[in-house]
Order: sequence, then C-alpha cells, then structure tokens
Amino acid sequence: MVVLAEAWRPHHGPSVLDELAADGYHVEELRFATMRRFPRPAVTHSTPGEGWWELAVLSRYPLRNRRELPIGRVHKDPVGPRNALALTVDVDGTAVELVAMHVSSKLWYGAPVIHLAGLRRHLPSLDVPAIVAGDCNLWGPGVVAMLPGWRRAVRGRTFTAHLRHSQIDHVLVSRCVTPVSGAVLPATLSDHRPIRARLQIQSPGG
Repeated sequence: MVVLAEAWRPHHGPSVLDELAADGYHVEELRFATMRRFPRPAVTHSTPGEGWWELAVLSRYPLRNRRELPIGRVHKDPVGPRNALALTVDVDGTAVELVAMHVSSKLWYGAPVIHLAGLRRHLPSLDVPAIVAGDCNLWGPGVVAMLPGWRRAVRGRTFTAHLRHSQIDHVLVSRCVTPVSGAVLPATLSDHRPIRARLQIQSPGG
C-alpha cells in the first residue's frame, strides 16, 4: 500500500496514478487544491502547470468502503476545509482500516494541532487493525501526543529531502499492527523523503 500526500493530476492528459492503475494498483484519490499556470515565466517553469493536487492511496489489495473525514479549516490555508481519506483494505481476508491525510503547513496558525485534533475524532478503534499515514507537518512526539495510543512505525528525518532536519511524515499503527521494520528512503524529486514500513497485521481477537 502506498500513500501519496501530494499527487499531481493535470487538467488535461493522464496522471502517473493512471499508469499505476493500469499496472494493477487499486487507486483512490481525494482532490484538495487546484493550481493554475501563472503568467510570469519565472513562476511558470517552477509549477506543474494547471491541474489538481490530490491525496491518493494505492494498494495491491482490494480497497473497500471509502470515507472522507472532515478535519477542519485553518486560517489562511488556501486549501480551505481539509479532509482525510479513510479506506477499508482487504488484506488476505482481514479488514484493515487505512487513514491517509495531509495536514496544513501553516504552523503559525496552529494547523497541525487543529487538523490532528479534527482527525482524532474520526479515527478507528485502537483494537482493530488500523494504519494512519501521511504528511503531519509536525514532529513525532507532537503527533503521538495529539493521537494518543497510536505508535510510530518509522523514525528518521524526512524534511527537507537534502538538509533532513525534521521528521514530519509518519506511519502510525494501532495495537493490532506490529511494525517489523521502518526506513527513510533516498531523496527523490520531492522536498520530502519517502518512508517505508513493513507491518504485521493481527486479526482482532487473534
């Protein structure tokens, strides 16, 4: 399973998500911001063009029961009210709840606290197999303080990709999920480094 906090879908033409769907991934997308090409050449070349930024989940396992979870609005966040994307994933017959989110970076307006508090109200029980993943724009201790009971599956600096001074991207798991390994991966074209977690799922009551 893959969570993309920022996937790009142009207004015209295919997205990389379409290629992955054609390769056999189940794909769910949640649009959260639009981008239009600016008239000034100095700005134009540094933007993707015209299209949507999306929160996306890709899975080799079947995805079931999609929900959009309102997590609140932050002052001067151009996205406006944000939602998290919640899915039930069928992992070899076991239902696993997966919640993907992208928290605003408006730290001076308390964005991580507002959005994580909004997310907390919707999270599944810690007694079922569940995973929360995405860009929290907040360090690990603050994230687990806002989401008590959830455990970090990966530890390592993810931002910025080259300076690596902070971990703001996280995978959190419930009591029914055991982290087997976690790693911060090499830099890509993103200003964040990707993270990877290997997890063992335990059926409720198992």
